[in-house]
Amino acid sequence: MNRPAVVTGPGERRRQLGLAFAWGLAESTVFFIVPDVFITRLALRDYRRALAACVAATAGALLGGTILWIAARNGAARHLLDFFTLLPGINSRLIAQTGQALYEHGLPAFFTGAVSGRPYKLYAVHAGTQGIPLAMFLLVSLAARLARFAATATGAWLAGRALRARTETFRLRLHLAAWTVFYLIYFAIMR
Repeated sequence: MNRPAVVTGPGERRRQLGLAFAWGLAESTVFFIVPDVFITRLALRDYRRALAACVAATAGALLGGTILWIAARNGAARHLLDFFTLLPGINSRLIAQTGQALYEHGLPAFFTGAVSGRPYKLYAVHAGTQGIPLAMFLLVSLAARLARFAATATGAWLAGRALRARTETFRLRLHLAAWTVFYLIYFAIMR
């Protein structure tokens, strides 16, 4: 039997938005788990709250992307990219692929990167070194990140609706299992 929806106040909403923002910032710079994990968990309970978290995570990602873009424009690209190879799922081949994709395809590469497992942080550094204007970088980043976050939120919400006859505990365990399997496969492929 399903439990009733959890009613939360403004303090809980602010904490959720703060976490989404911080997660977007962290993942766009040094963290290696996407904010979609948190956003999709929210979407299982409350689609509107998940969409608000999409906006907050996007804002955090834009801040992080801006920091990396500025650092890359000011000569720190090599240090950043070397550091990124220490993170799970990033290697020199992936760094070269993202740089080449951005060079060959321009800003649309942000959209293919958003759905192909290429970290946004790499595109941010390459955009800075390739001289892509900050305003254009931010505009495309906004569209690509928000679209991806909203798509995963919508997918999770639809899955939650399809599984509404199941308990919330079942749905949350399935969520955890799905993301665990996703990352086991992702890190194995990106090794």
